Amino acid sequence: MTPTTMKAGFFLGDRTIEVREAPVPRPGAGEVLLKVLACGVCGTDHHIFAGEFTEGVYPPIVLGHEIAARVEAVGADVAGLAAGDFCAVDPVIGCGRCEHCRRGEVNLCPSPTVIGYKHNGGFAQYCLVPAGKVVTMDEGVGAAGGVLCETLACVLRGYDRLAFRAGASAMILGAGTVGLLWAAMLAHSPCSRLIQTEIAPFRRKHAEGLGADVILDPAGGLAPAVRGQFPDGVDFIIDATGEPAAIAQALPLLAKGGTLMPFGCCPAGSELTIDPSEIFSRELRIVGSKMPPGTLGRAARLIESGRIPCERIVTGTFALDRLGESVGGFNDLRGGQVKVAIDPWE
Repeated sequence: MTPTTMKAGFFLGDRTIEVREAPVPRPGAGEVLLKVLACGVCGTDHHIFAGEFTEGVYPPIVLGHEIAARVEAVGADVAGLAAGDFCAVDPVIGCGRCEHCRRGEVNLCPSPTVIGYKHNGGFAQYCLVPAGKVVTMDEGVGAAGGVLCETLACVLRGYDRLAFRAGASAMILGAGTVGLLWAAMLAHSPCSRLIQTEIAPFRRKHAEGLGADVILDPAGGLAPAVRGQFPDGVDFIIDATGEPAAIAQALPLLAKGGTLMPFGCCPAGSELTIDPSEIFSRELRIVGSKMPPGTLGRAARLIESGRIPCERIVTGTFALDRLGESVGGFNDLRGGQVKVAIDPWE
C-alpha cells in the first residue's frame, strides 16, 4: 500500500536544500506515480544549486531529472503502463502549442515544464509524472541503467545532429559522465580513432577501456599529441566539459571541414573567441544540441543492449539526507566520483 507521506529534498534557493516530509501525490488522469529507486545528480543540478542556472527553475522545488523508478500507481486513461514496471523518465514537457512542439522539437519549446526544474523531480521517494514521459526498461539494467537513460538520450540527440561520417576521427573533451557516454557511443560507431581529454587524474584512469583509443591530459598542451596522430587535425570535436577554455584550447586542432559541438553546459554569459574567417576558409561547422526530443526510448534500448557500461559510470550512491547536510554536503557528493546518484530509501 502506498504511504501518505514521503521524504523529499526541496531546493529553496540560496544554496539551500531541505529534506522534509511531504504528501505523496496521487495520480490524476494521464499521470503516473513513480516510486523513485535512484536519481542521478546532474551537473545542471549543481549549477542550479549554485545560482548559475535559473531559467525555468521555480523554488521551492524538488530537483532531480535523471530518474530510475518503478511504477507505483497509474491514473485514469493511462494505457501501456502498470504497477511494478521498471522505467526511466523524459523530463522535458513541452507546451504543446508552439511551432517547435508541433514539429516534435519539444527540447526547443520556449516555455517548457521540466521535471526537476518547475515540476517536482526525483530527489524524493515518490514522483508524479505525465504517463507519456515514462519509458519502460528491462529491470536487468539496474538502477544505474535507469539513471543514465536520460543523459544518454541527450547524447543520442547530439550524435544525430553531428551527422558522423564513417572513417572520421573524433576528440571528446572531458571524461565525466557525459564524456564517457559519448565515448561509448563513438566506440560503437564507424569512428576511425577516438581521442579523449581529461584534466583530473582519477577520471583519466577511470576512462581507460571505456571507449577512447587515447586519453590525454590537456594541462600539458594538446597540440603535440594530437598533431602527432592527425597532422591535419581531427574531424569532430565534442566538448563535454562546459568550459570555454577547454573549447578554445581544442578548436585550433579541428580539421578542415570539421565539426565542433559545444555539448557541455557552459555558464550563461560565457564567451569564446572565434575568427569567422577560419569558419569560412576551412568550412567549419558549429552544431548545438539541447535536451532529449523524444530520444529516451532509443536510449533505453541501447542501454538494454549492454553496449553502455552503466555500472562503471555510476560510481557512487548516497542517501537523500546527504542533500540537506550543508552546502558542502551537496557539493562534496562529486568528490572522487564520476557519477553519483541519490537513493531516497537508503
